[in-house]
Amino acid sequence: MNLKDREEPIELKYFRFLKGRMFLSSDEKQQYANVQKGFEGEVKFDRWIEQNLSCDYLLVKGLLLEHRGELFQIDTLLIFSREIYLFNVKNHVGDYYSNEDKWHFMSGAEIKSPLLQLQRSDFLLQQLLRKLETNTTIKPSLVFIHPEFILYNAPPKLPVLFSGQLNRFKKTLNSKPSKIDRKHERLAERLVSLHLDHSPHTRWPDYDFQQLKKGVTCIKCATFMSDKERKWKCTGCGHEEDNETAILRNAKEYHFLFPDKKMITNVMSEWCEINGSKKKIRRVLSKHFRHLSQGRGSYYV
Repeated sequence: MNLKDREEPIELKYFRFLKGRMFLSSDEKQQYANVQKGFEGEVKFDRWIEQNLSCDYLLVKGLLLEHRGELFQIDTLLIFSREIYLFNVKNHVGDYYSNEDKWHFMSGAEIKSPLLQLQRSDFLLQQLLRKLETNTTIKPSLVFIHPEFILYNAPPKLPVLFSGQLNRFKKTLNSKPSKIDRKHERLAERLVSLHLDHSPHTRWPDYDFQQLKKGVTCIKCATFMSDKERKWKCTGCGHEEDNETAILRNAKEYHFLFPDKKMITNVMSEWCEINGSKKKIRRVLSKHFRHLSQGRGSYYV
């Protein structure tokens, strides 16, 4: 049973909405690529669980929790009747090696050890469960989901699952005697209720309305689309979208990027770069948002 859907990271949304509208530095592009790749790995592991496990379990995806002022991330929790599996998922590709507690590219450059991150999440989750008066055993593991990842010099007892080991791991989990009852559901629900929307340490590019390029962006490639009266066509990949869908999607992007600004017909016409009649903008906003009047002005929420 799935108790919480996987949510797209908030910084990934910012990058996705901004990439076609502003210049991104090389560091920002790399951050965007890393977040996107990590999220894709987590979704891939979600699919693996849902397609391969036939035992009784509770699945909780993507938790950001806090204990005694310390934030910690858990990519995936599998709750069984007698134990909890904590997974941090990595979507690395290529050859790496470990040297005691340090991890390196094959070039020798050191990377932040994902094992230390896992150990920290494990410790803080144990403390939080103790506070919630739960003494269930936690089994932490790093999951390297990409089949082209190799870690040389890895100790045999390293809490790591490589892509090629998942089939055997599936058999281990499916053979476990497990019976989920209301007690386990309450624990999962409590953890979900403690989930934080985003970390205050999350970073994305600085931007303002005037700086951003205006127009309707393509959902496929972020290139700007051309207005063809009743539809929009991407000038890059050729993707087509009906008028209502394209305007509504870009209106939601505007609301996400500028949550404190009022959604006004004139502003939305400028945002979507629609010249001439504003009827098509007004029609879409009236259908999907609530129209409010304030003095001589009106806006949508």
